[in-house]
Amino acid sequence: MSEIVIIIIGALVLVGGVILYAVVSTATGFEKDENKNYIPDWMERKFSSKTKNEKELE
Repeated sequence: MSEIVIIIIGALVLVGGVILYAVVSTATGFEKDENKNYIPDWMERKFSSKTKNEKELE
């Protein structure tokens, strides 16, 4: 049971780290974010293509 808790905590730390990086990097100007949603544009292009078609991304 403790292994499951460790895995869940690790997953939450990993996801939280990615979210924290996205917010901090766009707020400081390190990454571009043209639509001001605190998600870097390169992440939007990479991960949105799986759920949206090309016309919605433009």
